[in-house]
Amino acid sequence: MIQRADLYIVPLTFKHPLVTAHAVLTTRRTVILRLETIDGAVGYGEGVAFETPWYTSETVRSTVDTSELIYRLLKGQTVSATTFPDHVRSIIGHPMAKAMWESALWEIEAARAGVTLKQLLQAGHHVACGRTIGIGLLTQTLNAIEQALDSGFERIKLKASPHELLTALAEVRTFFPDAPLMIDLNGSAHEQPLDWFEQLDAHRLLMIEQPYPSDCWVDSADLQTKLKTPICLDESITSRQDVETMNRLRAGRIVNIKPARVGGLTEALAIRDSGTPYWVGGMYESSIGRYHTLLFASLTGAAYPADMAGTSAYFETDLLDTPLEVENGQLSIPDVVTPDWKKIHQLSEQIIQLT
Repeated sequence: MIQRADLYIVPLTFKHPLVTAHAVLTTRRTVILRLETIDGAVGYGEGVAFETPWYTSETVRSTVDTSELIYRLLKGQTVSATTFPDHVRSIIGHPMAKAMWESALWEIEAARAGVTLKQLLQAGHHVACGRTIGIGLLTQTLNAIEQALDSGFERIKLKASPHELLTALAEVRTFFPDAPLMIDLNGSAHEQPLDWFEQLDAHRLLMIEQPYPSDCWVDSADLQTKLKTPICLDESITSRQDVETMNRLRAGRIVNIKPARVGGLTEALAIRDSGTPYWVGGMYESSIGRYHTLLFASLTGAAYPADMAGTSAYFETDLLDTPLEVENGQLSIPDVVTPDWKKIHQLSEQIIQLT
């Protein structure tokens, strides 16, 4: 049974502003959960929602509010990572908050079994990685792509608003005609005409990620029939049922599995087992959440490199005692990692003990 749960609100500063189709971020606030049971087992997880609901409806504030509900539901109960979804079924939605708690419970389950979480999940030792690059000034974008390819990254994902994308992509293809490129639209291209997508189609992309808002299933299916390039759904996929919907409607051919977005490892494993082509995405999370995601990404079955980078790539400060770094396009996974609680305490702008 759970004895104590603490939430740490930690602001992390990006080394370079994060550019997406909807936002430019210089700081990312994340929520770290430390969970302790009455027998002294400790687990930790990360709530990866952003401060505003530009990606999904969840936010940092909603993560805290939902965690208070989860704590009350679990208090006095015997719960494991695999039974956790049943305990919180009365809470509609909020998969990122739930995933944070489930991650901590996976850690506790491993500790009780006397093994590492890596051993419990039978995870691998390396993950092939791609690199995400926000399109900015042309020279900076081209240099970033060149550096990523030289460093062994096996896939380049470009992010930009639709009105910048076609011109920039044409320039990129001029300099890198054979680079493994994909684009991520974050649901921002609903107003674009078919000929705009047909121009994208001509660039031989690996995939077009989330062209339309998450609930536009029929429109996505209609678009997929007109394109050679596979559509990959991201924000639309919050459960294995969503994957079944995508396959039945033929609204896409690939899914981006983010364990945090689908409610945790249990649901992510179910989607993996469905047989739908997938790859594993990150959430610009700290190294705490990234380690859990990497363990899942290392399992066999992914069709494309993961959307991951080393802990030094995004933020000025790391929260683990062991850095996670990419070498020759591969990210090594340590057998065990420990959060740097001294640093977390120093950086936290708010610490909440749930009661």
